[in-house]
Amino acid sequence: MTTPTILGTLDGRAVHGMQLDRGTQLIAVHDPSARILSVSLGVPAGMRHERPGEEGMLHLLEHMVYQDSENTTASERQASVQKAGGILGGNTHMDYSEFYESGPTGHLEQISRRLVEQVFQPALTQEQIAEQIDAVATERAQRLAPAPGGILPWPHLTAQYWADHANGHDGTGDRDLASRVTSEKLHALHRRLYRPSGAVLTAVTSEDPLKTLRFLAAPFSGISDQAPVVPVVQESVRRGGSASRICSGGATSTRLLSATAAALGHSAGPDLLGDLVAAELLSQQDGLDASAGLFGPGDLTRDDLFVLVDDTGQAIDPSERFRALAIADDAVMILAALRAVLRMERFTHDDQRLARTVTRDVLLRGTPTFAVELADTLAKISDDATRLRPLVTAAAWRLAEQESVSVIVQPSEEVLR
Repeated sequence: MTTPTILGTLDGRAVHGMQLDRGTQLIAVHDPSARILSVSLGVPAGMRHERPGEEGMLHLLEHMVYQDSENTTASERQASVQKAGGILGGNTHMDYSEFYESGPTGHLEQISRRLVEQVFQPALTQEQIAEQIDAVATERAQRLAPAPGGILPWPHLTAQYWADHANGHDGTGDRDLASRVTSEKLHALHRRLYRPSGAVLTAVTSEDPLKTLRFLAAPFSGISDQAPVVPVVQESVRRGGSASRICSGGATSTRLLSATAAALGHSAGPDLLGDLVAAELLSQQDGLDASAGLFGPGDLTRDDLFVLVDDTGQAIDPSERFRALAIADDAVMILAALRAVLRMERFTHDDQRLARTVTRDVLLRGTPTFAVELADTLAKISDDATRLRPLVTAAAWRLAEQESVSVIVQPSEEVLR
């Protein structure tokens, strides 16, 4: 393993890191004021890594991590977490999956061992697979139900924007998983993508950082990759601009959803800063909601989408709304920049969110400080209209001139009558 080093600071909190011989990266964020312990484990396995026929399986695999593992039952694990007053959770993203747990200070050894064991040694029994397919399908239905016509930017706009499987397929998972998934297939997927060599384990704690790193390293003893590395080839293919219209009995008013290419998210560059402020300028307007990223800013480093949801019913083309941003009032633009700073600061405002964000940024960008640097960079110019104006103008024209896709969801004739 490498010698522990200081990787930087996050709002005054020192970030220590080291790498195990197999490649696993360990991060200790030392926060003397932390009252709880927050641990996050991330693996570079996301929905973009699903092959044709595997749609929804990584989301299902995330659920299975919280079922029985080789050495612990789900009920035993849940009882241990509840007894300590802890909380846990997990999410599947496009390029990674995350698992996290918070608990009392002094429980690092137990939490890190529990996380590593459940993530890398799941039992994946056929009975629990069937149960979790139902859970995944229910989660999907509950997510889509509130949306007019059951249409959301993801997965509906992505399927229109992207022609390639990696970006365009729906990875949420539904009941059709039952006809495609077996324990053997899920084990093979787990071996291929859940690789300890690519994992990042982060702890935010008040304890000594060097001691923390030793505790984080211990659970990986004897755990290694179970399959050869398979290169991931992802060719991004855009379909080109398009517009479609859907009449739905579930819609009571007209909604326009649109998407175009977002700025690259690998660093805090001017394009990304401009997109962040542009999204807030749009969201400040009644009936509009915008996001500088399909799942929020920073969740993807490439092939991300800038999303606009228009509930005004005014039938204004998204490109015209983008162009109008270039002439926004100075005070309105400054307010939007301040809102963008607050949105970015939410990624690090509590220890659990900080641990998850650091894990994400080390996985995707190789640095633990991206989110804080992005917020700090924008904060430095957030009250200066002369510095904000060029960023917003460039973003406005870029977004307006790019190809975009849109879906109009409107009430069916029966509803209108």
